[in-house]
Amino acid sequence: MRLSIWLLAVVCSVSLSAQTVAGQNEMPPIPAIRQLSHDYIVKSEKDLVNEFATAQDSSSIYQLHTLIEDARKWIESSAVKTDNEKFKWLRGIHNLLFEFNTQLKLNKMNAVEIVAGIKVFNTAMRLSARGLNMSTVIENENSAIGNCILATGSFTDNIGYAAARDILVLKNCQNNPGQILQILDKQGADISTNRYADSLLIAAAFNNAEMVYNYAAAPSALGKKIQSIHHPLVTWIGRLAFMKTGRYYFPFLDELYTKRMSIDTITPLITEDQAQNYFSLLVRTRIAQVQRKKEGQTLVAEAALLTKLKSRVMELYVNDINGLHQTEAANIRFKKLENLSPEALYYIAVLGADELYTSSFVAGVYPLIIKKLGSTSTSVLFEMVHQDYFRKFISIAANYNTLQDFLAHMPTNARTYYMQSFASDLDTSPSLEDAVDVASAFSSITDTSIQNLLRTEIRKNKKSALYAILDTLCSAYVTNNPSNILNNRIVDAATLLGFQALQNSQHKIIIRQYFYGDKDGAQIFNAFVNSFNKPGWKINKQKYWTEVSSSNGKLSIYANTPLDEKTELDLKAQDSLTRHLNAQQIIPTIFVHRGHSYYANHTIASVDSSAKLVLLGSCGGYQKLAAVLSRAPQAQVISSKQIGKGVINAAILSHIAAALEKGQDLVWPDIWKQLNEQLKGSAKSSFQDYIPPHKNIGLLLLKAFTAGKPTL
Repeated sequence: MRLSIWLLAVVCSVSLSAQTVAGQNEMPPIPAIRQLSHDYIVKSEKDLVNEFATAQDSSSIYQLHTLIEDARKWIESSAVKTDNEKFKWLRGIHNLLFEFNTQLKLNKMNAVEIVAGIKVFNTAMRLSARGLNMSTVIENENSAIGNCILATGSFTDNIGYAAARDILVLKNCQNNPGQILQILDKQGADISTNRYADSLLIAAAFNNAEMVYNYAAAPSALGKKIQSIHHPLVTWIGRLAFMKTGRYYFPFLDELYTKRMSIDTITPLITEDQAQNYFSLLVRTRIAQVQRKKEGQTLVAEAALLTKLKSRVMELYVNDINGLHQTEAANIRFKKLENLSPEALYYIAVLGADELYTSSFVAGVYPLIIKKLGSTSTSVLFEMVHQDYFRKFISIAANYNTLQDFLAHMPTNARTYYMQSFASDLDTSPSLEDAVDVASAFSSITDTSIQNLLRTEIRKNKKSALYAILDTLCSAYVTNNPSNILNNRIVDAATLLGFQALQNSQHKIIIRQYFYGDKDGAQIFNAFVNSFNKPGWKINKQKYWTEVSSSNGKLSIYANTPLDEKTELDLKAQDSLTRHLNAQQIIPTIFVHRGHSYYANHTIASVDSSAKLVLLGSCGGYQKLAAVLSRAPQAQVISSKQIGKGVINAAILSHIAAALEKGQDLVWPDIWKQLNEQLKGSAKSSFQDYIPPHKNIGLLLLKAFTAGKPTL
């Protein structure tokens, strides 16, 4: 109500002011033939006022009205000679108000800008009517106003129209540097005469060469414009874009442009039988580019080379050696790697890390690196690649428990340098990945001198919140008594998982296991079912899944039948179990992956946010911490850094089930102590690679910063 009264008062004020102005400078008589055009303007003005009246003061409304009235009077005066001209300018004002209204609704302009825009239009209109250039008016205003004025269509016959249009294109590109090519592409045929196009496209070539390459290959006006530019970088891009095999040459654009490499060097290597030599050239080029960057040089198309290098890593090597994981003979499985240099093997490790199977790294890539280096210090490998991705490699080696061995192959001073560098500048990284890598590595180091080295480096930066929590977690790990660290809620909570916290709304604890239909899957599934064929437990077998439940009703374990993977019947069985659980509103709080590492991503993608515990029984499950946390932020995780074994997974599950069947909390230090005493031989040795929740400091660090910085 108050708003309506205020708006009425404003309108009345405007009307009275308008009458006063009219008295001083009356509106010329409006012929009936143009009255409708004036009416359109009046209505558009009202619509515009209604859009911003609630947010702006009356002075903006007054100025708006005065400027529009002034323009209408001028159009109907003798200053505008012909009827056609009068219609053109009236239509222009109406179109301008429509454009402003649209921008106002999109929150792209405000009332002050709109008032300024009408002033600019009036100035440009008067200049144009006198046959003068209006581009300087556009040049002095922001692009939003300029775009609206040219969008009216009123100035296409002005001698400065093309210049004004080009100026606006330049302004739009300056305001949106990441959209230069899209903006230029929208100009259509006009791009051929745009006076700023060449310089804009040259700048785009240095900033995003690959996008320029994509447009250069298109049969469009912009594509032709790119091809016409005589600049060495743009010329190379245009040349490669028209080659059928241009994508093979494009990663070397910087070398071609700077004349560090001849196109004839690349050409013989793009055939299929030269794939390994092409890969080696990519590796050498990447290493050279890293060094040039360290010298302060700016590279073009760096990302393109890295993308091609990673795709070659996956297609030529990782997919191949992963696919042969069931081949026992290493000389067959890793034959493709035998002729590669240590540097090439290094890039397979760091760029293929997300997909590389544990056995592919532990039994193939890593030992071959050590073998190729021979008696040479492993620190030389970092020097060979100019420390490119060295943190990533240390993290991978730590996650697969090969870091200790890797460090043992370098002198003490080099070990000190690289571990200090590994733990430095973590709080300036764009993500937590480097800090999590340090935490993960720390938990796999048994050499106390290296542990102390990392802790010293971490404590140098304790004023940083990130380093403070990292120091707390590392201290808890070393003392093996995290409960004595006051106020560290996350560390304390990780030592146990309460019985009540695991219960669902039906006051029952549900464990769900994912099995897969390979040879090992069927074997471990049968072992699981048989292990509960004893008093106190009931087994309910269905076609696609089995339920094992305690007689006292406190716990149920569901597992899909591991049917044939070749026809994806195992996935069908998982889906069947999912439908049953959903239909019965049965919510699991513990998820268990019982399969090889190459199935782990599928299991993790199925983990529900309700999960309180995730057991990754596969090889290298420790690599998947961030993925698990993204699905279930509150989950604790049990995983292995190396080889996951069915006998260990079964023993962990048995201890968990036994405690929960009795209504007991899961106290991880106690359970780990019992397991360490129970397991024998190779199983006991492999168990040392399994990380319990209270020792999983990489995950604890992620949790600390996902939940918000904790109080220390």
